[in-house]
Amino acid sequence: TITSIATLLSPFLTPVLMKLLAGEFIAIDVLAMMWSIVKMIIIPIGAGLIFNRLLHGRAKWLDRAMPVVSMAGIALIIVVITAAGRDSLLDIGLVLLLLVLFHNLFGYTLGYWYARLFRLPERDARTVAIEVGMQNGGLASGIAHSVGKIATMGLAPAIFGPLMNITGSVLASYWHKKEPKGSAES
Repeated sequence: TITSIATLLSPFLTPVLMKLLAGEFIAIDVLAMMWSIVKMIIIPIGAGLIFNRLLHGRAKWLDRAMPVVSMAGIALIIVVITAAGRDSLLDIGLVLLLLVLFHNLFGYTLGYWYARLFRLPERDARTVAIEVGMQNGGLASGIAHSVGKIATMGLAPAIFGPLMNITGSVLASYWHKKEPKGSAES
């Protein structure tokens, strides 16, 4: 899937793009950032896949508990980031919310129209739009933490996570009610 490919490329592309785009303004240690992303993203996903492969179905209570543990962990991270950035959030909260909303909606729009530009069918363009618009802010939070700026840089991804779930649900609901053009086989 697009998400799997983006996840696997993130340890390489994120540091390189950060160096190219922001290296003039802040010091970027590409190799250290690569290793940090591998520790934050690739190792936990790999461990989860192995864990699921070895134990799936063997402990039914664990299969039910892990999604709850994951959601609680994400909620805890958002609470910690928001609490750490309380003062910054009070100063720039509304502006940040509007910018994050714009970024999110722009992602949906860009994903949809680029897919259409490449002549993908309507249904596929919708899928790409949702995929691009709902990119996870977890990596951004992790990078903010690793550079010691969780109270400021971590706020945008903490807002983005819940917001993308709301906007993504609204968009998916809207499109669910509106049949894609040229989709008689559905």
